[in-house]
Amino acid sequence: MRAERRYGEGLLLSKEGFSHEMKKFHSTIVATGTHTLPPIMMLRAFERVASRLSFRLAAQDLSLTPSAVSHQMRGLEHYFGVRLFARTGRAVRLTPTGEQYLGSVRSALAILERASRALSLDGPKGREIRVSALPFFASTVMLPRLDRFVSKFPYVTVRIEATPQYADFEGTAVDIAVRMGRERSAGLHCDRLLDVAAVPVCAPNLSSREPRLESPSDLTHHTLLQISMQPNAWQSWLQDAGLPRLEPAGEIWFDNVSLALEAAERGLGVALAMDPLIRARPGFGLTLVTPLPTSASTTRTYYAVCRPEQKDERVVSAFRRWLIQSTRDAASKP
Repeated sequence: MRAERRYGEGLLLSKEGFSHEMKKFHSTIVATGTHTLPPIMMLRAFERVASRLSFRLAAQDLSLTPSAVSHQMRGLEHYFGVRLFARTGRAVRLTPTGEQYLGSVRSALAILERASRALSLDGPKGREIRVSALPFFASTVMLPRLDRFVSKFPYVTVRIEATPQYADFEGTAVDIAVRMGRERSAGLHCDRLLDVAAVPVCAPNLSSREPRLESPSDLTHHTLLQISMQPNAWQSWLQDAGLPRLEPAGEIWFDNVSLALEAAERGLGVALAMDPLIRARPGFGLTLVTPLPTSASTTRTYYAVCRPEQKDERVVSAFRRWLIQSTRDAASKP
């Protein structure tokens, strides 16, 4: 059976072909003395190894063998005459030179990927848009209305990453990101989407039974549902409510908003949610209610951010308009 290796998106080389290409590359350098750009397959392999800090995991990403990836990295180091990785047994880490080179390689690969995808702007096939959004926003605002965008742009492939992490516009090919606040948005175009405030939410039976939950001070008798990615959320809310020293009956911690809200619906305690978007959650008013009459929290703002040079691209611009309208619709839902 003929052994094959996959490079990039769909290019297959046999084992013999790979060796031939590598030898040809090294021969060109030796014969001409020129400092040509290393093959892109080397740079992709370098980025994967540097990100994973594992030849085995990088090889899985690239559909190669670990030995082939290791061979490429040694070839890259030989080409530049510097060490990019420090190897200790099976462990691998970047040298300071490797760390510096990684930033440039990531940016270069992202530019190449964006430029390649931009070629499809004038054609109906193959266009993609990559979106990074906070999980609660993605599930509450985007997903219920995504069919509206897809029906107008059936030829566009939409890739949504629901994550609390900041999207890296310098090192990745993300087109649009939805963020809370404008931190790390220097040099990016920002569309203001919505002002929100944190409000306590719980199951209806929890708010009506003893001990009653009618004022912020009553939280001392209830369990607070905390989110590890927002460890200070409840403390900030209590501070705004004038109760910085309030001690709850207990705490349960979750690693995401969805689990905390589901726990609240099951009567396990009181969670914090973003108002008015929480009112667009299916079942709000039946399985989840706001037990306190007013919000004591200061407001925060959702923004959609993108690169300034991309904001007027046909598909990016259309997605921005759809996102703004979808947010308005979700916020106005009774």
